[in-house]
Amino acid sequence: MLALALACGVAAATARADGDPASDYLIEQKVFFPYDAKIPQSAQRRLLAAVQSANAQGFRIRVALIASDYDLGAVTALWKQPRRYARFLGVELGYYYKGRLLIVMPNGFGFNWPKHGAATAYRELAGVPVQATPEGLATAATTAVQRLAAKAGVNASASPQSTTTPSQRNTHDRVVILAAVLVALALGGAARFFIRRRAARLS
Repeated sequence: MLALALACGVAAATARADGDPASDYLIEQKVFFPYDAKIPQSAQRRLLAAVQSANAQGFRIRVALIASDYDLGAVTALWKQPRRYARFLGVELGYYYKGRLLIVMPNGFGFNWPKHGAATAYRELAGVPVQATPEGLATAATTAVQRLAAKAGVNASASPQSTTTPSQRNTHDRVVILAAVLVALALGGAARFFIRRRAARLS
């Protein structure tokens, strides 16, 4: 059972690597982090906190960090074209999500909001520096979210508090799966013990 659970996890990760990974991930989550960029946990928590704070106050926004062409799946032609990719991803998510979408690549930002112009957002983003490092992308995204929210009168706090990162959630999920498997094995062993004991009495 444990092997099956782990195999399912690997299969799910492989499936997300096909096509456009961010378009699958952002259907349910608000931030897409690169798979292998090794962004520090502290930077992840600050970005997640800012995004959650903004959304909680009615400023709907989702963010995709794109550290390499690998993060684009099958659409690598849009690498280092954050504005074009923002429009593309906006269309991909259009059936599920129609709010603001922020893209951060090493060379800059992309922004999309269906049925709204992007000029004002790009003016706000023009003054936000982007360092081409994993932590730099997350830091730039946090600042960008706060500036865009502030323009709308929303104070998006980046205080982590109890925010959990994707890697922390994945670790928690694995622990839960392992615990469930161990409990099932223990129950199965106990059941077999009592069945054998009862059979021995009857014989």
